[in-house]
Amino acid sequence: MIPKSTTLMFLGRSGSGKDTQIEMLMRRPDLAGAIETNTGNILREIAKKETILGKKVKEILDTGKLTPGWLSFFAWLSYSRDLVKSNEILFSSGSPRRLEEAELEDRASEFLGRAKPVGVHIMVSREEAKKRLLLRKRGDDTEKSVDSRLDWFEDDVMPIIEHYKKEGRLIEVDGEGSREEIFARLEAGIENYFSKK
Repeated sequence: MIPKSTTLMFLGRSGSGKDTQIEMLMRRPDLAGAIETNTGNILREIAKKETILGKKVKEILDTGKLTPGWLSFFAWLSYSRDLVKSNEILFSSGSPRRLEEAELEDRASEFLGRAKPVGVHIMVSREEAKKRLLLRKRGDDTEKSVDSRLDWFEDDVMPIIEHYKKEGRLIEVDGEGSREEIFARLEAGIENYFSKK
């Protein structure tokens, strides 16, 4: 059972299936009312706008580069601010993308009277992630941008995972196999984590 006012930050290589697993969690009747934020989708919406910011974000996304930490944090916080009204459970994908974001999100959560976020690391190999990304044929999934995002995971996301692990706020899940197998491992990992709290 996930306590109220919990924020789970889903982390993993691009293509690890974070959004699929969140979608499956949100179908559980006991999690009715949970909220999902997807920072990548928010940034893609910004990139559609004919504004200076929109054009800049589009340029970054098209080349597989990373948006500035302050912008990703702002996107996450503004979306969360509009949806979280009380003690809802929050599932977040696509953020944090750098350690500075994770630290800002920790402080923002505490300011809002919520527990610090818990990281959920969906673990897949680089080879498996690349195969999945190229198969889905999304517009920004070119071989070059995919390689760039996979490099970014090693450089920028692994320190976030270590940050959560050091503080005892990390759930690790083997992300290879069928979505149902992964989901069973995710549910067991969540149950195990919160049963010890």
